[in-house]
Amino acid sequence: MALDYSIIGERLKKARLAKNLTQEQLAEKLDVSVAFLSRAERGDVKINLSRITQLCDILDISISSILTGTVSNSKDYLTEDFSNL
Repeated sequence: MALDYSIIGERLKKARLAKNLTQEQLAEKLDVSVAFLSRAERGDVKINLSRITQLCDILDISISSILTGTVSNSKDYLTEDFSNL
């Protein structure tokens, strides 16, 4: 399964905005440049699993929600996906 970095980037951006963080604030917490974070949110850079783990820790979200868009231990697992169909 190939990763779609543009979708991962969209999910990261959504999670960042949900935490009311600017790109500058999140970049500082990650110790990366704002340009790198911007490219990651656009899917222009292949972000490694270590960095994704750091992002998820900071944003307090699961890795599965970033990689697959679902949280399997949630009682509403796949509810949104099915309703979208």
